Amino acid sequence: MPCECGEPLLNIMQKDSIAQAAKVFLFHLNNSNDENGILAHEGWKIHQVNEAEKTKIEHEYYPTVSVEVDSKFINDFCDSVLTNMKAYAKIKLTDALIRESAGSSYLIAFSPARIRR
Repeated sequence: MPCECGEPLLNIMQKDSIAQAAKVFLFHLNNSNDENGILAHEGWKIHQVNEAEKTKIEHEYYPTVSVEVDSKFINDFCDSVLTNMKAYAKIKLTDALIRESAGSSYLIAFSPARIRR
């Protein structure tokens, strides 16, 4: 489920589950996109972050969708997310890259236009 509550969507432990987990992440991102009326010009950013950065983003933006990923597989997971994006035409990314951060264990999506007030 979407992580507005601050809890991880799921914990990826095995490499063979990466593709399925990426599809689940995108499913929840698509639902959040629809439920919150994110417009095409607002778009989403996706970042690899550590727990402190994730908490900061969740505090500054709403909605967010995040997933905890085993750090050994985070780059493969990101690749799978980007590969599967074409199936979700309604989700617009502000750029086609996922920002990386050293020591990342989470992937988080947020709309930079949706600042908490």
